[in-house]
Amino acid sequence: MSYADAAALARMMPERTLIELSNDNAPAQVADATVIADALLYADALVDARLRQRYTLPLAEVPVEVTQWALALARHWLYARRPDGPDLPIAVTAAYKEALTSLDAVRDGKLSLGLPSGDAAAEPGRVVVAAPERTFTDAMWNTY
Repeated sequence: MSYADAAALARMMPERTLIELSNDNAPAQVADATVIADALLYADALVDARLRQRYTLPLAEVPVEVTQWALALARHWLYARRPDGPDLPIAVTAAYKEALTSLDAVRDGKLSLGLPSGDAAAEPGRVVVAAPERTFTDAMWNTY
């Protein structure tokens, strides 16, 4: 399940920037759909890695927050794939860090998505322990 799509990514950044970040051909006039798909896959994997510890995946419904975090992660990935370019914009880096911090808060149970949690109570069972025979028995202690 994808948390965001290429159209949403295109709405959050200027078209020319998206073309320059995704297409390796200098005179390109269109964004490279394969690179954008890779960015979205990266974002989905990062979101899943954090949410699977708290929720059963795929999510029954995707909250708006998760979509925004996935878009921030994908946008950061697109900028980061240009290491020879200028430094990443502060807003891109800040949104990336905020997304990771928020996802970690969800994972740690400090922030809720308002969905049924996948961490149901453990099923009752028996705990079996193997141990050597006691050295100091009750009878031995009673002699003191």
